[in-house]
Amino acid sequence: MGKVISIINMKGGVGKTTLSIGIADYLAEIGKKILLIDADPQFNATQAMIDCYKNEDKDYESEENFYSTEVLPQEKTIYRLFKPQTDMMHSYNTPAADDLIVNLKENLDILCGDLNLVLVNKVSDHTFVRRIRNFIEDNHLRDKYDYVIIDCPPTLTIYTDSALMASDYYLIPNRIDRYSIVGIDSLQKAVNNLIREERIPLKCIGLVYTMVTDSVKQERIRVNFESKKAVNDIDIFSAKTNVVNNIQYGVAGTIPTKYKNSKNDIEAISVELLSRLEKEGE
Repeated sequence: MGKVISIINMKGGVGKTTLSIGIADYLAEIGKKILLIDADPQFNATQAMIDCYKNEDKDYESEENFYSTEVLPQEKTIYRLFKPQTDMMHSYNTPAADDLIVNLKENLDILCGDLNLVLVNKVSDHTFVRRIRNFIEDNHLRDKYDYVIIDCPPTLTIYTDSALMASDYYLIPNRIDRYSIVGIDSLQKAVNNLIREERIPLKCIGLVYTMVTDSVKQERIRVNFESKKAVNDIDIFSAKTNVVNNIQYGVAGTIPTKYKNSKNDIEAISVELLSRLEKEGE
């Protein structure tokens, strides 16, 4: 049975998407069957992956890119899961996986993100929180994939809850800065409330430090951060990601596995993640 893992923090700018696409890309490289679900309306994970594996030399912002010519016209995005019912004569049916999922390379598929996802929060139908879980279950995706990785938005929304409802575990990326505890505290309260209300067996698989530097100031903040009550029950990964400017400015795009130093970081995190999941399975 494949495992579903949400990567989430209630604070933006922590390297959440970089970690999501890095882990997905690395695990696919070592032979794991991976589905990446982009549940963030900013759809940066989609842009990065499509740019790398589908656009070749094309500019993502041009009118000729794969996303605008192949994905959007066919509604092959996550928004299709959440489109409101507009006709009482036609009830909602879970879309078929083949109608939505895009293959990127061997062992790696993606359910693309969509800016229209922000419209979902205007819907009051609570059943929407089950849409991602039902999509995975109805299409037997746990049998097809070793891991389903969900890149979540840094806000509390219907589709955030939907991602967590579908997940077995959640992984927290965290940048060590003065306000890092705010996102963790908010996340833990939201998750605990969801677990209590929906009675789901969702577990935190750990916290990963991202964009780490060797500064004394950041080390002091880390020590202070780990002393907070909200962090006491969270296992912190020994592996971490360091600041790598190439991810922002490099010619190979924003996928960390395309750069030597950041790939080493992602490999260490992925190996530790697999080890933790194996122990959980035992």
